[in-house]
Amino acid sequence: MSLALDQVPNGAKESVGQKLATLDQQVAQAYGQWHSQEKSSEEALGELNQQRSQTIQSIGQDLQNAGAEQPADMGSMAQCQMMQDQAAAEGEEQGEGAQQGPKAEDFVNIEDVQPNASKEADPGGSFETKCGANENEHFNSDNVIAAPGVLNGAHHVHDYVGNEDTNQASSDESLAAAGTTCAKGDQSTHYWPVIRSLDGNEDQRGAVQESDAAGEQAGEEQGGDQAGDDQAGNEVGTNSVANGDEGQDQGQVEGADQGADQGQVEGADQGQVEGADQGQDQGQEQPPAEDQGQDQGQEQPPAEDQGQEQPPAEGEDQGQDQGQDQGQEQPPAEGEDQGQDQGQGEGEEDQVGGGEGAEAQPGDGGANDLNVGSILAPEPTIKLTSGGADQVTEMPRFLRIITGDAKAFTNGDANANASWSCEGFEDRQLKDKYPICPEGSKMIRTFNFQNCWDGQNTDSGNHRDHMEFSDEQGNCPEGFQNIPQVEQTIKYDIPQQNLVNADTPFAVDSFPEQLHNPITDHSDFINVMPEDLMKTAVDCINENKEC
Repeated sequence: MSLALDQVPNGAKESVGQKLATLDQQVAQAYGQWHSQEKSSEEALGELNQQRSQTIQSIGQDLQNAGAEQPADMGSMAQCQMMQDQAAAEGEEQGEGAQQGPKAEDFVNIEDVQPNASKEADPGGSFETKCGANENEHFNSDNVIAAPGVLNGAHHVHDYVGNEDTNQASSDESLAAAGTTCAKGDQSTHYWPVIRSLDGNEDQRGAVQESDAAGEQAGEEQGGDQAGDDQAGNEVGTNSVANGDEGQDQGQVEGADQGADQGQVEGADQGQVEGADQGQDQGQEQPPAEDQGQDQGQEQPPAEDQGQEQPPAEGEDQGQDQGQDQGQEQPPAEGEDQGQDQGQGEGEEDQVGGGEGAEAQPGDGGANDLNVGSILAPEPTIKLTSGGADQVTEMPRFLRIITGDAKAFTNGDANANASWSCEGFEDRQLKDKYPICPEGSKMIRTFNFQNCWDGQNTDSGNHRDHMEFSDEQGNCPEGFQNIPQVEQTIKYDIPQQNLVNADTPFAVDSFPEQLHNPITDHSDFINVMPEDLMKTAVDCINENKEC
């Protein structure tokens, strides 16, 4: 859906962005109902298509009210179909609550792959920016480019290097004021889905750490740790059923206030109450910030104890309270939200959690979104290169680029840009398969970003139209200009021992319905280089230097 919205007027960005997030939540709810066998696929899809039709009509009206034309084929975008041969079949095979994918067929021995890529580097110079290997464990399941303002907007965990501020609440101003792990004062943001060893662990890093930074935009800390590793048994609301929604990573519109509900009550209008405090019951007295994140009605421990698991009352879900403590005893009525609010700050939409038995739970990017296994440490090398061009020009500060498609398994490969290989076999690149590397050879994933800029916009409505790839000669399409190409090369030691299943030793984090398919690999970049450092990088490239 979001890919069709190339132009969204400023007056409609907020409302359209919220409704794009609502579409993802409707898909999540339908998937939960089907996966729990609460409803048949026909029943779930029938209700989903009706909900989507109403939301898409509303988006069209918002566009018209703002003076824009709605896409001619918007009506057809309401129809979804169950991926019976993919997600559905996998779910039946592996059983309820099991991680869906990858399969043994998703892996190939790299030694059996024929060379299909050149080892020659691009002509021209390059500028390497050393940003470390996420030693400070900066993880979260947000996506500030595709889903700004939405906690767990990615439904999978990202590794971050560079800018230390980056989360769903980041702005140009906060990024410019933040520290960085990169050398030479480069404050740029680089983030990609983590790789997990499928060793049976539920590594919750990233599923619990984004809330503190996110709350700063509201002037207060947000709900603390999601303390429940045992949330994995819950049926999680995930964007799982559809071909119809063709948005990437929540398909949000540039600049929109993406306060969409991450865990709506079934059948509700996505729980978006304009202007209400997220994660807080309206009309109640708010406690001090240091009390946030604790279970309601319990005695508050000192601030350093915040976010620790609280003993749940009998029958309640453990560790589910992601919201803010109201300082009062709040026993939930039967069927009501049991502490699932995601707790964002004042002035944003109310996020209503799923009630008891509801399947559209918000998830956390980890086990609740079917991403399990130990997170593996990356070894990234990040360079700016010529991209094949004779000359490049400076990229603008705060330029945002997404490469690859997190939903390529269901969207198709039009925007896919995955590239998998092994050390010593870099001339053998895989797009839709994971490589099995010989012992002693590290697995490699490579991202070459779009390197042609429209000369005007640092982002676009679908987060793609302001950027293009150059051709094989390095030439940009008409109306675009060559800028440095961001090249991320990330290596991993894949454990050879203690694997749950030797046929599927690792997987990239993904949206649950994407089944951890390797074609969904993607990466994100925000340029926050100081202008003088960007000029230095461009001079190195244009003067054929290695810097």
